[in-house]
Amino acid sequence: MADLREVKMSTKYMAAVCLIISVILIAVTSCAAPAAQPPVELKTLKIGCIMPFTGPGALWGDNIRPGMQTYADLINEDGGLKVGNQRYKIEMYFKDGFAPGPSTTAARNLVYENGVSSIVGYFGVGIQAIAQVTNPEKVIMNTSTIAGMDSMPPEKSYVMYGFPATEMTIYQLVSAMQAFPQYHTIAQTWPSSGDHSIDATFSASNARLLKEFGIKRIMVPYPEGTMNFTPYLQKMAEEGTEVIYSVGTPLEVGLMAKQRYQMGYRWPICQNAPMLNLDLMKGIAGSEEALQNIVSDYSVPWELKKVTVAPKYLDMAHRIWNRFKEVNNKEMWYGAWGGSAINSLGQYLEVVEQAGTTDPDVVMKTLRGGTFDTFLGRYKLTGKRFYGSDAVFGIPCATCILKGKETVYLGEYPLTDIDTPFAEFGAP
Repeated sequence: MADLREVKMSTKYMAAVCLIISVILIAVTSCAAPAAQPPVELKTLKIGCIMPFTGPGALWGDNIRPGMQTYADLINEDGGLKVGNQRYKIEMYFKDGFAPGPSTTAARNLVYENGVSSIVGYFGVGIQAIAQVTNPEKVIMNTSTIAGMDSMPPEKSYVMYGFPATEMTIYQLVSAMQAFPQYHTIAQTWPSSGDHSIDATFSASNARLLKEFGIKRIMVPYPEGTMNFTPYLQKMAEEGTEVIYSVGTPLEVGLMAKQRYQMGYRWPICQNAPMLNLDLMKGIAGSEEALQNIVSDYSVPWELKKVTVAPKYLDMAHRIWNRFKEVNNKEMWYGAWGGSAINSLGQYLEVVEQAGTTDPDVVMKTLRGGTFDTFLGRYKLTGKRFYGSDAVFGIPCATCILKGKETVYLGEYPLTDIDTPFAEFGAP
C-alpha cells in the first residue's frame, strides 16, 4: 500500500511539474515571439505629371520622367509615404502636353480617368487652361511660373508654384556675372515676337543691376525662327558684350555658340536651362571647342554651396542617382533635379507629409506661408507681394560651366524668398 501511495504521489508530482514547465514554456514563447501583426494596408496616392514627350520638347520630358519614377519607386520600397497615421503607395501617371490644347486633354485624362490627387512638374504654356480642370475638382497642380499664373483668386486656387522661372533669369544672370568678376557687360537675348515694350519692362531692373552689382545689361532680341545670329552677335560686340545670357531654345543656344566661335568670340553663353545631351549640342554647335564656356542651370543637390539641403533629401538624391545608374548603366541627366522635375514631386510630398493628410484644402492651408525642406533647399513661402499667392517656392539659381566634356559647378545666387526685390522684374 505504501508503495502504491508513493507511486500515486510521484505521478501527481510529475504532473504538477509538467504543468509548471508548460506554463513557463508558453510564457517564454509569448515573450520571445509575439503574435504576428497583420501588415499595414497601404493606400494609393495617385500623382500625375504633364511633360512634352513628343515634338521639339520631347528631350525634356524623356529625360525628366525616369528620375521622377525612380523617386516614387524608392519611396514605395521604403514602405510608402507616411501621412499622418497612414502610409501611401505612390502611383505615377505621365501624359504628353506643353501647349494649352494637349495639356488640357492630358489634365482631363489624369483627373477624370486616373483619379490623380495632384499634377506635378508642369512647365508648359497651358497653366490657366489646366487650372480650369483641376481647380473645380480640388486637384493640386505644382507648376512653373514660366507662362503666367492661375487666374482664380488665391483662396479658390489649388495651384502651387514650385519653380519661379521668370525670376530665375535675373538671379542666374547675377550668379554668372559674379563668377566672372573681370566682366561687367552682359547681353540678354531671346526670341521676340515683336513686342517693343520690353525695354520699358527692364529699365528699372537694368538700373538696379548697374547700381548694386556693377553689371551693365544690354537687350538684344531676335525674331522667332532666327537661324543666322551673326548680325545680333555683331551688335553685341559693338556694345562691348563680355557675356551672353540666352533665354532661347537649345537649338538657338547651339547655333549661337557655333557662330560666335566662327566669328572669333569666346564669350561665355549662359542659358537658363540645364545642358541637354552633350552629343546633340555638339552636333548643333559643330565642335566641342565651340561649346566651351556654355553656362547652364545646375540644380544638383549635393553640388549646392549657398543653399543647405536637408540630410534626408541629400540621402534620397544619392539613392535616386545610384539606382538610376544601376538600372540603366548610365548616369541620370542632371537636369532632372531642376524646378519642374524630381524637386516638384518632392515639394508636393513634403507638404502632404506636413499637412498629415491628402485633403486638398488642408494641404493648401499648410502650403500658404509655410516653411518646407526640398531637394534644392529650405524655403518659406511668402510670395504674396508679387503673385497674390504665398504658395510660391524659391530656387537656388545655381549654374555650371562646360569645361572639356565635363560640367563643373560655377556659382549660385539663391532666390530664397519670392518677395525679394528683383522678383518684380520679370523676364521675356
